[in-house]
Amino acid sequence: MLSDDLGTKRAATEEESDSSVSKKPKIEDEDDTCMEDEGDSDSDSNNPFLWSTDEEKDDSPTINYSNLQDPEPEWDKDSYDGYELEFDPDGREGFSSDKAYQDFREYKTKAFKSRGFFEDPFRSIYPIIDLEGPWSDTTNVTRRQYLANIASLCVKKLNEQNRSSVEVVSVVRGNLKPGGGYKLYITFMAREYPDGPLVEYQAKAMDFAGGRKPPFPILCRPASSIS
Repeated sequence: MLSDDLGTKRAATEEESDSSVSKKPKIEDEDDTCMEDEGDSDSDSNNPFLWSTDEEKDDSPTINYSNLQDPEPEWDKDSYDGYELEFDPDGREGFSSDKAYQDFREYKTKAFKSRGFFEDPFRSIYPIIDLEGPWSDTTNVTRRQYLANIASLCVKKLNEQNRSSVEVVSVVRGNLKPGGGYKLYITFMAREYPDGPLVEYQAKAMDFAGGRKPPFPILCRPASSIS
């Protein structure tokens, strides 16, 4: 989680944090929609939130979900591709110390490099907590099992495309980004062939509250492929 100093300075640095992600030629990313353009226009804000977040007021810019028009993104296309992280030369202002600003930069760099698979409150990506708890009030399926099912959906697509035999073994953690539908970022252990060694994988999918639309896979890859 963010340190206290980092958290208290979040509002003072939001302008920097939004414009720090750019694509050549530079595009101002004030609402993050140019990076996260998957989804449909209906909001799922009333779904049971399964992530943890600070109780403090969050002044993060609101995403304009009306811009999320493509309901099914291209398979294996990462919305982070083509973007780079830049920091405002004046971004130090508003922090109480050089260390606090350095902590902020290090945290944000780590989150950006993870491409959604590390908690990133600056982009409304939060961890799913208590994986042994129920996924929703209407099912006995645990969050871990539900994420395993979604990961298996992504693995199935991967195997079909690559003629591979990857198999989900266990879920390590999951993140969730709310929006028009919501995006799941799942880290899991897998075997690439029967009795093979465990390999850390990542899967990303779009899901919808209440099962109003079936989930669909976005990507699936070894975690080492983005390191």
